[in-house]
Amino acid sequence: MNHSNHALPIALPGTHDFILKQFQQACSRRTSTLSLTANENILSDTARTLGQNRHYERYLFNAKAIDGQRYAAEFNGMQIEHFPEVETLKALATQAVQAMFNAPFVEYRVLSGVHCTLSVLAALTEPGNTIVSLGPESGGHFATGPLVRRIGRHSVYCRLTTDGQIDLEHFQQVVQSLAAPPSAVLIDHGLTIRAIAIRPLRALLDRCGLERTLILYDASHTLGLIAGQAFPNPLDDGADILQGNTHKSMAGPHRALIVTRRADLARSIEQTLSGGLVSSPNLPGLLQLFVTLMETECFGQAYARRMCANSQQLHDALVGIPGWKLHPTDTHLLLLEGAQARHAAQQLNELGIRVNNKQVNGRDCLRFGLQEITRLGITTEDLEALAQIIRNVLNGGANGVDRIRLAHICQRLNQVHYSFDQETCQ
Repeated sequence: MNHSNHALPIALPGTHDFILKQFQQACSRRTSTLSLTANENILSDTARTLGQNRHYERYLFNAKAIDGQRYAAEFNGMQIEHFPEVETLKALATQAVQAMFNAPFVEYRVLSGVHCTLSVLAALTEPGNTIVSLGPESGGHFATGPLVRRIGRHSVYCRLTTDGQIDLEHFQQVVQSLAAPPSAVLIDHGLTIRAIAIRPLRALLDRCGLERTLILYDASHTLGLIAGQAFPNPLDDGADILQGNTHKSMAGPHRALIVTRRADLARSIEQTLSGGLVSSPNLPGLLQLFVTLMETECFGQAYARRMCANSQQLHDALVGIPGWKLHPTDTHLLLLEGAQARHAAQQLNELGIRVNNKQVNGRDCLRFGLQEITRLGITTEDLEALAQIIRNVLNGGANGVDRIRLAHICQRLNQVHYSFDQETCQ
């Protein structure tokens, strides 16, 4: 629970104006701030507006419409309102998901990436089971191990090789050391600059007599690329579950998605969620997700190609900076390794270029994501200018001219592309 000694006297006159002023001042700065963080994106105005409609600030249970009634539904014996227009939008979004991921079963009610992982593990494993996941030093999510242990499962880590693939020899040693077979392997990579091959892992599990061990692939960073056919679909490669949040390369709200081709797994997840892990799934965000999925079906392939092309352009423009090592990339992500990554991230954020610093196998790096500026329609010329600003920072510091150039770039990034805002499906 947060506590502050600087509580705002909310009952005093002028509080309304005070609050608005704080955010108006902050927003004026943010208009000249550019985001290269890998874990965020922006909604289209179409999706945002639908989610902000006061008529949909309502509960939406997993209810069934009553036969012969249009606006009446029942949930756990309780009579509630039915939203036929939401069901129509959901049906269209479901068709989009089924087409993009070639999978018939989709679950929308998970509220975030971590809630998604919690729900899948609670549904498909039992207390006392062992879950293998990527170690944090290999890019695994920091929350996975603690979450697994909190719900009464055992957590063990596998690792990646230097070329970004699962270390199968180490994996086999880990599995053979266990008292009981693992119930699931969770691939939860947050530094995805190339595809992790799933088929060799599936083959190894089968050779070890672990045919029933599930492979759960968290594609939070690459979900939009998979939907846009710019990245392999793990379901085609042997994964049982494809999951991930929907606000990175998928340009949607802060929610998540679960997709599978197995009816038995889908049924278990649905029953577990309905059994207490979610009641109402936050209708405003759900509407925004449905719109985003439909936009992705229309524009996702072009968007995914452009994300990867922009990433490659920035990669090539940052080659050769003294003290920095660029990792090759096949995605919208860039990893720039250097001992000064933490300090450089501070400088870039202070300048107005939002970035993260991470660690790869114990080595500091900057992590760039091109998904947001791509959706804002950055041109090759502006991307070249942005690269020069970054080079200047990494070479010792930006100057006043760089600040002006950055502000001009930001001014031009004022429309959301690859969306229903300005375009229609071809």
